Amino acid sequence: MPACAFIAGMSLFDTLDGTFMNFAYQWAFSNPVRKVFYNLAITGLSIAVAFFVGTIELVGVLHDKLDLNDDVTGWIAGLNLDNVGYITVGLFVLVWAAAIAYWRLAKVEERWSARAADTG
Repeated sequence: MPACAFIAGMSLFDTLDGTFMNFAYQWAFSNPVRKVFYNLAITGLSIAVAFFVGTIELVGVLHDKLDLNDDVTGWIAGLNLDNVGYITVGLFVLVWAAAIAYWRLAKVEERWSARAADTG
């Protein structure tokens, strides 16, 4: 039964991800300013997640290979990567919410579209 729940959960999240990304791509590629903003946000987020997961893995390997016995590396090495996945999903949601809020509150499109029109 757990395998069926896993498959159903993966199907649901894959469908939600596809729907969200379809919306995000349509939004981003409809305007050059949006495309740059989208690329900066997604690249920054990808770097942060890669650094986060890479650090956990590196500390885990160093903890095991160097026989470290301190509490900090022991805690990091003992992290369950399933929970790290949940944190990563939460980070994606948080960053996108912050990016959308900044986009709207700072009126990024209006400011940069006006600058592009002045130079073009």
